[in-house]
Amino acid sequence: MAGWLTEHMAAHGSSGILAAVLLLPALEAALPMVGALLPGQTAVVLGGALASGGHVSVEAALCTAVAGAVLGNVAGYAVGRHWRTRALAPPRGRDRRRRYPERALGLIERHGGCAVFVARFTAVLRTLVPTLCGATRMPVRAYLLWSVVSSVVWAPAFVLMGYLLGAAGPG
Repeated sequence: MAGWLTEHMAAHGSSGILAAVLLLPALEAALPMVGALLPGQTAVVLGGALASGGHVSVEAALCTAVAGAVLGNVAGYAVGRHWRTRALAPPRGRDRRRRYPERALGLIERHGGCAVFVARFTAVLRTLVPTLCGATRMPVRAYLLWSVVSSVVWAPAFVLMGYLLGAAGPG
């Protein structure tokens, strides 16, 4: 998957790279069902690796990744506020994956804004917590503060990880 994504990002030049670094993390957090399939964090790491190869500036990759993370979180929050009843519906079936929304809700109830921060660094929670925060009517200001703080920490960490891995080269 990463090889295919890298190829397609690089093939479209800097605009393709930055589009993937913006849109994939945004869609990952905005649409919980789709977010499980989208490699948002992978796109951010690959954006950093491509920046080390000179395909795009590292500053542009950093700013774009932060913007994508914040936009996705805000969109996910809006989805949760709009689809509140569905987002808070009890999970059906005995499938282990159905427990993730319950765990995410518990995390939000116990830790509030800190849950938004922790979720940004955890794949499954990154797709669920924004929507559940909106569904539980977490105060918008608190949500935005934690969303921006977590995005400003998360994006540089993964862009720079990719940058360092790209600079180290193969092998």
